Amino acid sequence: MNAIVPQNFGAVSTVFANVPRDDDMSAGIAAGFGIIGYKGKVWSTRYRGTDTNLMRPDNDGPMNSIEVVIVKASGSVSKIWYEAGYVEGSSAAPDCYSTNGVVPDVGSKKKQCNSCALCPQNQWGSRITPAGRQGKSCSDSKRLAIVPLPDIPNEGLGGPMLLRVPAASLRDLASFDDKMKALGYPYYSIGCRISFDAAESYPKFVFGAIRPLTDVEARQIMEHRDSRAVSTILAEGSERVGEPVAEVTAASAFEQPPVVAIAAPVAAPAPAPAPAAAPVTAAPVTHVTPLPASGGFGGAVVAAPAKVTPQVTAIAAPIAAPIAAVAQPTTGVGSSAFEAALDEQLDALLA
Repeated sequence: MNAIVPQNFGAVSTVFANVPRDDDMSAGIAAGFGIIGYKGKVWSTRYRGTDTNLMRPDNDGPMNSIEVVIVKASGSVSKIWYEAGYVEGSSAAPDCYSTNGVVPDVGSKKKQCNSCALCPQNQWGSRITPAGRQGKSCSDSKRLAIVPLPDIPNEGLGGPMLLRVPAASLRDLASFDDKMKALGYPYYSIGCRISFDAAESYPKFVFGAIRPLTDVEARQIMEHRDSRAVSTILAEGSERVGEPVAEVTAASAFEQPPVVAIAAPVAAPAPAPAPAAAPVTAAPVTHVTPLPASGGFGGAVVAAPAKVTPQVTAIAAPIAAPIAAVAQPTTGVGSSAFEAALDEQLDALLA
């Protein structure tokens, strides 16, 4: 929850007075929004995964209409296609969809064609309705951002909400818009009642004007119209942001998957047997000879073991032999007093 800035927090520096206020801090972070839906002729809301049917204030059945303000409409007719057909009231993602009605969106799981105009699912007669009428498998719809007329901020449901106008109601929506514009009222300047046509068995919207908005309400609507929330709502597929995208796998030309050969592990070469060394018994050392100081590291003291048994020598011989072959004493140029003292110490140990 956001903390409230205290009143004595201080004013913004005048240096920032004419600096444009960027919106990049929250850019790309999608916020969830509510959805107004319907099943049969029952209105419902969905917000943060919770579905709620809209009931009458007296709880005597569902509401037959909603009172809203249409904040903004998408600039084009969207197209939605479900491979198994749309189930009314379902919130499942479509298999193919188009925001602009011209080409499928990149998020479509099963794109049917590169052009909506040429797509076989978008042709008249590609679907037969339950009433036996011809239709299209790919449905047209119009996305609206709406808020409740009695509560324009609508903070309890996240602000503006999505309402998708179905294909059968698009002409009625356009007629309502034309009528109100002829009277001098933009569609977002009035309260609107949306109900279901009682003469039709399927959900068909009926639009009616309630009243003009007050100045206070109008300012609230203008703030909504310029918000990122409304822009997000009008983008097709935005209600499914964050859902896992199904991976599309191309069909194989073979009946069985290819066999992947597993390389056999490469055995490490066996070590060469070390030559057997004769047991050596070292005489006990009764004193420690200090070595002269070397560089700036101070003196070093090397202490030999008091006694080396034949068993220990037999075990250490295979290890000591290769080391001795590599670490030959350095003589000649570069020899130091430290190396000479080391040689003397080794000679004493082996005597």
